[in-house]
Amino acid sequence: MKNAILGVAILYFGLPCFLLAQTPQLAPLHGLVTNEKEELLVGASVYWKDTRTGTITDTSGYFNLPARAEGGTLVVQYFNYPVSEVVVLPGENNLWIEITGSSQLKEVQVSEQQFGNSVSTLETRNLESISQKELRKAPCCNLSESFETNGAIDVSYPNAVTGIREIQMLGLRGIYSQFLVENRPAMGGIATPFAFDFIPGTWLKGIILAKGASTVKNGNSGITGQINIDLVKPASDLPVFINAFTSTEGRGEINVHLNKKHNINLSQGLLLHGNFVKNRWDMNRDNFYDAPNRQQINALYRVIYDGPKGCAQFNVQAVSDHRVSGQIDDSHSHNGFFGVDQRNERVEAWAKYGKEGLFGKPYNELGNIASVSWHRTNSVFGPNVYTATQQSLYLQTLYQTIVQNTQHKVVLAPSLQYDHITEKVNDGDLSRKETITGAMAEYTYSHPTVRMEGPDLVLVAGARMDHNSRFGWQFTPRVSAKYNFTEKTVVRISGGLGYRSPNLMAENLSLLASNRVLDFATDLGYEKAWNYGINFTQSFKIRGQNASFSLDGYRTDFLRQVIVDVDQSPTSVFFYNLSGPSYSNSILAVAQYNLFQGFEIKLSYKINDVKTTYANGVVRTPPLLAKYRGLVTLDYTTPNKKWMFNLRTHIVGPQRLPDNSAIPHEYTHGFEQTTPIYTIWSGQITHHWKNIEVYVGMENISSYQQHHAIIAANEPNSPYFNGSQIWAPMMGRVANLGVRYAPGGLR
Repeated sequence: MKNAILGVAILYFGLPCFLLAQTPQLAPLHGLVTNEKEELLVGASVYWKDTRTGTITDTSGYFNLPARAEGGTLVVQYFNYPVSEVVVLPGENNLWIEITGSSQLKEVQVSEQQFGNSVSTLETRNLESISQKELRKAPCCNLSESFETNGAIDVSYPNAVTGIREIQMLGLRGIYSQFLVENRPAMGGIATPFAFDFIPGTWLKGIILAKGASTVKNGNSGITGQINIDLVKPASDLPVFINAFTSTEGRGEINVHLNKKHNINLSQGLLLHGNFVKNRWDMNRDNFYDAPNRQQINALYRVIYDGPKGCAQFNVQAVSDHRVSGQIDDSHSHNGFFGVDQRNERVEAWAKYGKEGLFGKPYNELGNIASVSWHRTNSVFGPNVYTATQQSLYLQTLYQTIVQNTQHKVVLAPSLQYDHITEKVNDGDLSRKETITGAMAEYTYSHPTVRMEGPDLVLVAGARMDHNSRFGWQFTPRVSAKYNFTEKTVVRISGGLGYRSPNLMAENLSLLASNRVLDFATDLGYEKAWNYGINFTQSFKIRGQNASFSLDGYRTDFLRQVIVDVDQSPTSVFFYNLSGPSYSNSILAVAQYNLFQGFEIKLSYKINDVKTTYANGVVRTPPLLAKYRGLVTLDYTTPNKKWMFNLRTHIVGPQRLPDNSAIPHEYTHGFEQTTPIYTIWSGQITHHWKNIEVYVGMENISSYQQHHAIIAANEPNSPYFNGSQIWAPMMGRVANLGVRYAPGGLR
């Protein structure tokens, strides 16, 4: 093992040094394009005069081109501006190009409208993009609340005792999806249940959902896909931005962004977040809080350099989170008192460095990622005590190049993941150390076609080999392909293997909101599954307006799985290895249409067929998993962009509850074997001025609630006491109000 770690360290530090040492003096040409007001120009064409070598500026106004030793003339073109030419002297490789002379057009009418939620017809993998436009349609105070208008991700309702929200993807729990922050694995281990609560909504630039067997670049987990969040960048974010939010839940929140762009290359930003919930809501009068009272302070500092010497960034985030819930008072202390107190502290720092143009060739790229984190949690759930500390290290070096031409691309990447977790629950000790050293290779073939001005067939084949200090060697093959029949019609297929090291207590923290005894088998191991699927996406127009249709079909087959059995006994939870089949079939259809300018309709419908083998060979659907879900969203923005109206409806199909037949009937009143079908309505209205945006909304307009949520609520010392069977909102209708403000004007 020491030799394996040493080998990875040599690769990690030695490969960059070697490659950089071989890099010639001729660096790629790097630049920024703005207008006379220093506004970033996105999508501007930049190319060498009298050649076909060119590019377009990215979403931050930047471009990169192969440099020319003898210099030359750059041509810059942008809509509504005259063509500009810039003379580049020999040796110049860092430019700020400012174009002027905007034409005065009498009238400009834009008929195209982009969806805030879209599936690309260009990407090889089945990627679904959630933009800032989409995130503004709901409060989205943190990442866990950012999927309200998305049909691919299902979000459970917050547990009344713990306040934890959990996602589901492709019919399986969110623990089988890999969580990334800007393409970096993040917040695993004991941070898992709170990860999405630690990313405030205003920090999000966008979210990318990769469905199915994904790339092997980021490790061998991500059995059902990846959730990759992109944070706002100091260079493109507003210099000063303030968001304030409150709701009738007793919730208050403040977000402050402070960004400074020092020059064309260097920028820094400070993102601050604070929230609290203070209430005594008990709508079903069971003497338990319907939602935890909580306080959180969260800060992220970023420094980003993007220049001729490469791209580099340094980030550090610190979080303190405190939650109090359970019984409201101890007036019934003779029956026992079930109070809950959860405290989490986390500090994480990560850095990246990348460089293009190694060996004087623009297609040679090198990237490095380093991340360290410390996380501590101390929690009391009635008689249950849970304490844990985690220290983690992640290193990766990635080298990308082409073979002969751009039709053939190769990526190579060694990596190291180290976790030291000290974890105790009551008298049990789940502490462990885990080191994963590995390397991956991925090949991409693109078949060009003149008809489409791009590739019609793309094939990606990758594999990685990892050594896990706890479970030994693990080989992970994955493949994906896409074929464009036209620019608007695409079919994708994917398949691959995935592994996962379970974090049994952190991933099932809500089970501590009960008096169940935890029973862990002695031979619990890792999890392993195949995932394969197909996607069809079609973009088209109806009466001149944009429309799209997407159909997904995915299956996951487990070869190894740790079963969490809450059916075998009402007073115990059993953790044991799978013995028999376990699978998930998930079908999702999504249709979007701009009925007329500014008015969008989105319909999505999902069917889940999930089965698992439990003790004694019983095959059944896991509890609290809806057989089907539907989503309807109606969004309208006025032509002057001043008003935005959003309405959404969630339809939740029946869910199987755990087997409560052995519990005395007086404790399980209102707990049927299967939950009813129900709908949840929510809406929001937003008004925009130059510097201020005000939004007001209401969640759960029809006030649908689960009235009986806690088994044996009047006897919290009973062995049958259980507050973990939450399948619908605990809160009735909740009104909210928010204000966004930027002194220099909102975008």
